[in-house]
Amino acid sequence: MTNHHQELALQIVEGFRNALGGEAREYITESQFEDLAQAIHQALAHERGHIVDLMEAVVRSLRSGVDKPEIGL
Repeated sequence: MTNHHQELALQIVEGFRNALGGEAREYITESQFEDLAQAIHQALAHERGHIVDLMEAVVRSLRSGVDKPEIGL
């Protein structure tokens, strides 16, 4: 998705990696950390798509209210 999302995913993985003890880090390969970053990136992209859908619904709702002519009596 966006470069921002990729950077955020990498920051999350790096934070997770730093939170692990040294012994636990030995059991997790670099490839697995990369898979985790990709999974986070995909989750962010999915949420972004959901937010876009919600925003489009709000815009449609607002437009439907504006499109009605007012009768100024």
